[in-house]
Amino acid sequence: MATVKITLDGRTKKDGTASVLLLFSDKQCRRKLNLGISIDASQWDESKCEVSAKVAGARQINKRIQLIRASADKALLQHEGSKLTGDQLFAEVEAEIYPDRAEKKAAKVKDENSLTEVFKRFTALKKPSTRLTYNRTQKHIEAFVGEGHSNMLDELNKAWLTEFDNYLMATNPSANARALHMRNLRAVLNFALDEGITTNYPFRRFKIKTVKTAKRNLSVKELRQIFNYPIEEWQVTYRDMFKLSFMLMGVNFADLLNLTKSDLRSGRIEFNRHKTARLYSMKVEPEAMALIEKYAGTEHLLAIMDSRKDYLQYIRQTNNALRKIGDCERKGLGGKKTHYAICPDLSTYWARHTWATIAASLDIPKETIAAALGHGGNTVTDIYIDFDRRKVDEANRKVLDWVLYGKKDGVVVDPAFKNTEKPKRGRPRRIS
Repeated sequence: MATVKITLDGRTKKDGTASVLLLFSDKQCRRKLNLGISIDASQWDESKCEVSAKVAGARQINKRIQLIRASADKALLQHEGSKLTGDQLFAEVEAEIYPDRAEKKAAKVKDENSLTEVFKRFTALKKPSTRLTYNRTQKHIEAFVGEGHSNMLDELNKAWLTEFDNYLMATNPSANARALHMRNLRAVLNFALDEGITTNYPFRRFKIKTVKTAKRNLSVKELRQIFNYPIEEWQVTYRDMFKLSFMLMGVNFADLLNLTKSDLRSGRIEFNRHKTARLYSMKVEPEAMALIEKYAGTEHLLAIMDSRKDYLQYIRQTNNALRKIGDCERKGLGGKKTHYAICPDLSTYWARHTWATIAASLDIPKETIAAALGHGGNTVTDIYIDFDRRKVDEANRKVLDWVLYGKKDGVVVDPAFKNTEKPKRGRPRRIS
């Protein structure tokens, strides 16, 4: 059973006075509440829990102490037999004594646990790259809330989510782009549930809508065009990075750009994937090694990131360069250029899709392709089976032989390569 007692703090302040306290105690906790009354220790009557009558103004002080004690007893009586925790019961006592203070504290807690504030706390826990994605979602939510929509987690419902989805549609008609923001919001609400901040979960009645995206892969003919097309000097590095990604089985650009020199050892690149943190190992074929040596960095495997911090900006620049590979027309000397791209939608991610599609066309098993892309590893069986990396290495060699040299099973079968010089094994061939 909880009890309260009025007492004098045993510690004295610099001016020699001590604070009058309300002591709260139950089986779970003990708390102190400063009553804002300071007196000299000699003026306190511990047996009566009040100020000595000889002190000037003692009557008013003691009346105030009695009212505080009565308020505390009232709060305990109101919640007698309740299932409140010690902390919750103390909060009720404090609220009864100081209702204004309780309102301010409740308002502060309410603000700290608003959607935008919880979103910030959740985002701060993420990796820098992931944080950027959540920051974009947060900006949309702040703008939406700024138009008068609720910022309280407990007030979110299906109607709120529908209106937010419509708001996003006005800025970005892409269903999948909106779905990304809605999934980010859902992750924050799951975090709030886990942290006990709210019990409200509006996504039970709201379905996130997506549409199937078109496959982002090039045909072998288109890929060869991209690799060999005469381009401007400023595009060379960007295309080489696209080539390198493809030659490393469509490795994600975030992984490729952030590799360190120590990740390359004994002819293999071994690292933890940026997205899943799983260990990954790939053999570096001679053609890929030639590009790595061409762009060798000092801290990073590639010099690209030695002088950069934001790899996402470099990816955007790469995509811009890739989408301009093709015929170019300029009107007048120094006039505006018009690009007729081989693939106007080409991006770094196409290297990954294209490698997988070509591998499948060469009858490479799906499980080998999945392992090459860094997929799998989510079943109990995968824990006990260490996939034979030789299968993946051989698969990549088959893909490169076909794309770069028109060879299948060591024999040139593509007519376009019949009259070309047979490349020597183990030596990188210049493609660009």
